[in-house]
Amino acid sequence: MSSNHKIDRYKQKKELIEELEFYKSIILKKMDSDDFNSALIKIESTLTLIEEYQSDFDLEKETKEFTQLQQKLRVEFDEHRKIFLRRYDNLTKENLTESNLENFTKLLAMLKNEVDDNLNQYNLHDLRDDINTYFAYIKKLYTIISSYKVLNYNDASGKMLTFMKESRHVNFPNLKELVTTIYQNLLFIQFESMAKNYEKLSINEISEKLSISPDKIEDIINLLLNNPKSPIKKYTQYNRQVIFNK
Repeated sequence: MSSNHKIDRYKQKKELIEELEFYKSIILKKMDSDDFNSALIKIESTLTLIEEYQSDFDLEKETKEFTQLQQKLRVEFDEHRKIFLRRYDNLTKENLTESNLENFTKLLAMLKNEVDDNLNQYNLHDLRDDINTYFAYIKKLYTIISSYKVLNYNDASGKMLTFMKESRHVNFPNLKELVTTIYQNLLFIQFESMAKNYEKLSINEISEKLSISPDKIEDIINLLLNNPKSPIKKYTQYNRQVIFNK
């Protein structure tokens, strides 16, 4: 190998090392500003660059240095990201009622603002999409509550059944539980109304009034019979007839 060639290779390696040091300074600045996702992307591109020249120069030290930096950064990135994911997961497990829904929505909105502020730093795009979907279902839930409040049974029950069907493939258990509770309350009100107007009704008659199949009506009756304030006094199975409390 000629001396000129050695000098050229030395210069090339020196320039490469200087370039890697520059990239390292950028990565460290991004880490200091908690821009972890951007820093990780920069490290990946730097390691790719090192790999391209690995066969030309001895870059074992640089490879080790950036790999260790990448590992450290991934740990910090995951820890920060998990904080947001845990907060969201805890919210979805909150017991929801009609009275605390507004406060719950405010907490979810606060989390959404923080997610939006840190969207790129921790790659929270998937979480943002989940929260947006959550808000869409909360909006539907408010329309259900509005119909239920004015005792519009047909409208409210239709919206509830549509909600349960549409939410079958999303993981919002507390919203589904609240809708189930509201639906049970709505049915309870309907049976109270029947008790005021009728002494007894057959399963088929109740089925027609509520637009629910007779088999499901029996399940509802069994549920109501366990309620101390039940408007149902007795259910006789042999003639499938409900006797109301007066």
